[in-house]
Amino acid sequence: MALLWRAPGDTGRGRRPDLTVDAVVAAGIELADRDGLADLSMRRVAEKLGVGTMSLYTYVPGKADLVAAMRDQVSGELPVPDPAAGWRPALEGYARELWAAYHRHPWLLMAPLAHELPGPNETARMDALLAVAESAGLGPNDMLGVYLLLDSYVRGLAFISVDAQKASARSGLTEVEWWAEREPVLNAYVTAAKFPAMTKVAAAGAFDTDGFEFGLARTLDGIELLIQSTT
Repeated sequence: MALLWRAPGDTGRGRRPDLTVDAVVAAGIELADRDGLADLSMRRVAEKLGVGTMSLYTYVPGKADLVAAMRDQVSGELPVPDPAAGWRPALEGYARELWAAYHRHPWLLMAPLAHELPGPNETARMDALLAVAESAGLGPNDMLGVYLLLDSYVRGLAFISVDAQKASARSGLTEVEWWAEREPVLNAYVTAAKFPAMTKVAAAGAFDTDGFEFGLARTLDGIELLIQSTT
């Protein structure tokens, strides 16, 4: 918590005057954005900063703590939802910002969440989202339910979307191009006679979309029905 919240007065022994915790965290984010979380190490962060690996441990105890600080730092990129904007615009805006953040920082999808202490940015974001749900007239259980529903929807679909982007980067083909190359052999097995619904959807070009807009609208529609039934 002292690291995440940058506890005042903790100067640390043996620290370089030209290096800060924020600089270490920023370097970690830059490396993870480029190479992913699996390739992130204290050694590579130290190399990027031009310092010895052991010197980093006076700022960050280890990789797990660094990733936690990186996660909170990225959370700070998201605007804090404002209940005064109205519950639906506030939640919709938040969902779009979170979707964009996952695509800017794909490693965020792999960062641990369970049994992880929250940082100040994560805490402010969650508190604001709960406040938005409360402003719509919902009670504590439903406030938390709305938060979990929206977060889970965006995170789940972003995982699929980011995975497709990674595959495209490896193959040099977009998702549409990859499937187009395999269409002849696919059509030999997936025929309209055997799979009429799937082939109808494919013929309409529906598989070319990521589904985010559709799912977001339906999620918000469901929340609206909840609000109407409880207020």
